[in-house]
Order: sequence, then structure tokens, then C-alpha cells
Amino acid sequence: MLESIPIIGRLLLAENGGMTFWEALPILQSGVVASIMVALLAGYLGIYVILKRIVFVSAALSQISSLGIAFFFLGSALLGSGAASAGLLPAEEGIVNGPLLSSLFFGCVTASILAVQVGEKKLTRESILGIGYALPAGLVFLILDKLAAETHDIENILFGNVIFVPERHLWLLAGTLVGVFSIHFLLYKRFVYISFDPETAQATGSNVRLLNQVLFVTLAFTISVSIAAIGALPVFSFLVMPAASALMLTDRLKIAFSLSMIFGVLSAAIGFYLSFVYSLPTGPAMLGAAGFFLIPGIIKRVLGR
Repeated sequence: MLESIPIIGRLLLAENGGMTFWEALPILQSGVVASIMVALLAGYLGIYVILKRIVFVSAALSQISSLGIAFFFLGSALLGSGAASAGLLPAEEGIVNGPLLSSLFFGCVTASILAVQVGEKKLTRESILGIGYALPAGLVFLILDKLAAETHDIENILFGNVIFVPERHLWLLAGTLVGVFSIHFLLYKRFVYISFDPETAQATGSNVRLLNQVLFVTLAFTISVSIAAIGALPVFSFLVMPAASALMLTDRLKIAFSLSMIFGVLSAAIGFYLSFVYSLPTGPAMLGAAGFFLIPGIIKRVLGR
């Protein structure tokens, strides 16, 4: 049927290595499903990231979560197999494994700290974010350099293997998606209130500090789980670009949330398809697809509408 549609048929039935994308889909489906789940969740949270101007918070959380993974492997190497056999180090198999637990711990603790407004004038939040981004990045490279035997395993977890995502990561992503959306469904109005008018929210009795910490922890949890599944670059791009595209097109918040999730999912699907057809690296291909959705908003801004 697709063959009968002149241009769309050729686009959708393009082959690589004698196979179309649809013929290869049973092999690629775990990566496609994981990318779409991450894009859906990150597209939603990205609206808060952009409007609260915490883009660098998400970047710092990505680096610190990665540092948590690297620290797990460093601890395993220093303590040796004796600690592992004694049960002091969690096994690497299973839905929630040692590297992920370490990543979640580092990410969630940091998110709780960053959620608190800094009162010290000399050490602003921007300064802390700069340190929180640069220092973990450097430490991760140092640990990678020293743990030559585990470098491949660490890089696989840190940067993800978008093509083949283990089933346990799919279940964990699905659980994260349900959990985070449930929290945001229950606290949606409060999150919006404390995000865009914190002074009034405080005056009316809302626990702004606690709600802010819950919001940041859901962001950190999402980043940690998503990085372990598909890698840091696509996660960060899904957190920023679909939301920016949506907010340039509309000022209505609910429409922006919906558009951002749609743009994120389409970016994941289109990027994955282009990656297969043209043998491109999957993460950058999804980032490029997400960039395409910035164009309508840029045109709208240029035309002044």
C-alpha cells in the first residue's frame, strides 16, 4: 500500500543493507520504545526546566548522576570481589542494580540541595551549578582513566546503547514514567503555582521548599534512569529542545505541555528512523530531529506573531 504513495512511500520504505526500517523493527523495538518513553517524560518536565530557568540544573544533574555510576565502579574495584560476594555491593543485574542505585542517590541528594534557594551572595546558584557541572565531568574522566578494565561497561551505562536497551531498563522506564506522571498529576496545580509565583504561594501557606524539592527529585530520578537507558546527550536534548519549541509557539501552559511531549516523541521516532536509514549515530540523529521543531517557533518570532 505504501508503495503506491509517490514521495511518502519512498521515504518510509527506504532500505539500509537490504532491509527497510519496518523489517528491522523487531530488532530495534527496545531502543525505539525506550527513546519514546524518555522523550515523553522529558518533554513534559522540560516545560518546568525552561520556565523555571533551570536548564543548567538539568545539565549538572546529568553529570552528577554519571559521577554516581562511575563511583559505583570505583568502589567495586577498591573493595574487590570479596565485598560483592558478601553482598555489600548490589548485583549489576536486575531492574534496579548497583550503578543505577548509586546514580539515583547522587542525583536525588543533589536535586534536594539545588532546590533550596541559596542565601549566600558570594556563592550564587549559578556558581554552584558551574562547580556541579565541571567537577563531576572531570572526576568521571579520571575514574574512567583508572578503571581500564571496566571502561567499556561504564561507557555503556553512561552514554547508553540506544539500539539495544535491556528489558529491565524498559520496565524501570515504564515504572518511572507512571510514578512521575502520577506525582505531577496529583500536584500539578501546586507545582505550577510554586514555579511561577512562589511569593504568593508562600504567603498563602504552601510549603514552597518541600514542593520544590519534590519537583527537583522527580527531575533527578528521570535523568538518572533515562541516562542509564539511552545516554546523556539525547536525554538533555529532550529536556530542553521540545519544550523550547512548544513555548515559542504558545503562551498557554497546558497546550505547551502537550506540544512539548508530541515534539519529543516525534523527535525520537524520526531520529531513530533517520539513524537506521542513513547509518547515523542515533543520539545525535534524535537531537537533529528535535532541532527541526524549533523552526516553526523561530519563524513565528521573526514574523512577530
